[in-house]
Amino acid sequence: MTNEKTPAILTGLVESLGPECLDRIQNCRLLVVGAGGIGCELLKNLSLSGFRHFEVVDLDTIDVSNLNRQLLFRAKHVGQPKCVVGVAVAKDLSPYADTQIMTARHGNVCDNSVFNVQYMEQFDLVLNALDNVTARRRVNRLCLAANVPMMEAGTTGYLGQVQTIYKGVACYECKTQEPPKVYPICTIRSTPSQPVHTIVWAKELYRLLLSPDPSQSMLWEDFQNEESSTYMQAALELRDMNQDPDAGEHTKKTAIDRLWKALYADEIQKQLNMDRYKTAEKTPIVLEMPTAAMNTQPEWKPMSIWSLSECFYEFSNALMSVLEMPESFDKDDELAMRFVTAAAQMRSMNFHIPLQSYHDTKGIAGNIIPAIATTNAIVAGLQILQVFSLLQAQLANKDISSKLPPVGTGKYINCLRNATRNGLYLAASPLETPNPQCFVCREQVTVVLTLSTKTLQVISFARFVQTIIQQELGFAEPTVYLNQDVLIWEEGKDSDETLRSVNGVKLLQDLPRGGLQHGSVLTVEDFSQDLQVDVRVVIVSDEDFKRQHGKEDDAEEDDDAYALRYHIGGDKPVVGRSAGDDDEAKENSAAIVEDADEDGVVEIVEDTSNGKKRVMNGETRHESPLKKQKTSKGANIEEGEEVIEIDDR
Repeated sequence: MTNEKTPAILTGLVESLGPECLDRIQNCRLLVVGAGGIGCELLKNLSLSGFRHFEVVDLDTIDVSNLNRQLLFRAKHVGQPKCVVGVAVAKDLSPYADTQIMTARHGNVCDNSVFNVQYMEQFDLVLNALDNVTARRRVNRLCLAANVPMMEAGTTGYLGQVQTIYKGVACYECKTQEPPKVYPICTIRSTPSQPVHTIVWAKELYRLLLSPDPSQSMLWEDFQNEESSTYMQAALELRDMNQDPDAGEHTKKTAIDRLWKALYADEIQKQLNMDRYKTAEKTPIVLEMPTAAMNTQPEWKPMSIWSLSECFYEFSNALMSVLEMPESFDKDDELAMRFVTAAAQMRSMNFHIPLQSYHDTKGIAGNIIPAIATTNAIVAGLQILQVFSLLQAQLANKDISSKLPPVGTGKYINCLRNATRNGLYLAASPLETPNPQCFVCREQVTVVLTLSTKTLQVISFARFVQTIIQQELGFAEPTVYLNQDVLIWEEGKDSDETLRSVNGVKLLQDLPRGGLQHGSVLTVEDFSQDLQVDVRVVIVSDEDFKRQHGKEDDAEEDDDAYALRYHIGGDKPVVGRSAGDDDEAKENSAAIVEDADEDGVVEIVEDTSNGKKRVMNGETRHESPLKKQKTSKGANIEEGEEVIEIDDR
């Protein structure tokens, strides 16, 4: 026990948990990933509960839209890293402020050069407060590889959940994840990376310019804010002009041009000057206003992609005809929809995001559901209670060499909007066993990948690796073998760049040993995640592929787009809950939407690795057996704090 007087604020904790557990609280090392809505609540709770040693990782900076829900931030903090401000403010709350060791790391947890297995091994526990699948999967895999337990959490509106994850129980990727529909407001406003982000931004711009109450738009800013955006003054001037019957056409056109410049040039440049995007994969670009704007309506098809000039025309034409548009956005109003399409596509041009047609944009546009700050607070509190439970289990285990608690420690807790028939708003159930078909936390699992014959003829292996192995399966630094013994791809420290350059440009059918064929097995290893999986390839005719899996959308057929179509098994089966679970709680919990992806069905097969020689492009190489020892290497973020949910209706 630490030999110092227990602060008055912690006396109740000592009475509840005992002095030994308080000592454990004071000396354990925690990692908090995410400093947004749940992250802020976690930092407050950790400081007030006596935790002294923890690090906070977050790649985001504070936006004005964060201030109404993220309790540690104020207007003066806008533009600063969330983790830095969060740590500074939380430290002032701690009864051990003078001796507390809190570290802020402004970066992307998916950066393997910094945040890897070796980095995770220094912590006793990891608490997730993330908002995207990629980061969640990354932390899940690192914690499993490092044998460090993790507390996963997420919220959507009034719904939330907390899950304890460690080896021996179901991991984050054991369950089928619904397509992501929830996005943080700060992502929409400042760091979009998907078409849906820019489409929702365009809808909020519509609300700012046309709704009776512009303050309801997430783009609204109070002029008292010192860091207000460049577009607010231009937006309000245009609103006033739209209500002035004497405003001339030329004057109005000038105001529209001023707003366009503020949105797509000045605001982007301002953010660039503030180093807002120094950690971004692609730096946004400033758009230049078309010099020869179109004076007549261009011919267009619902499936066509508009150029910058066409978008500029649609943007200007809609705002010149603002009296013909409804005050509230209606995706069935053609003029309103054309404005949103144009506004969204130009923002996508700013951020290097794939452009969408009018048809696709209309299909994505939907309703907005804001997050509830109270839900964040409840979920963060549940995380802390689960931490207490885990620390007590570690003490009872008496095995100081292991950070893992006895299997079964912890609960899966749902925060519900509607009470169960037993009157419960918090429904707890036992942790599930690992899904036998999850290749992340179970060994000897094979993923079944179906490709069409046309895919083999037109897609390069580099594109295959990026799309399927890295994006779909989540491998960060993959090493790929064909049929167990032919090394065809390698990434990571001291990897063979020549191998990537030689095989990356080859079509799938032209890879060594006759290329990918029906029944080929790709063995994928990632030592940065201590992970390996076999991918069994199934080749079917183009007609059979269309008949079995259909088209992904209603887009016009394009050779290149069709070539990228593939199917990873099917949906993963959801691990069944315990028989004693409340059925009504299950129905409520099933409605929870968290950031997720679509992983395919995986199939269990026998391990055939035997340590034989491997061949790289036909040359024999001596390699160690599959599942080699890890090499020694140097080892987005939050949970849905302020979110929007895109309704499919």
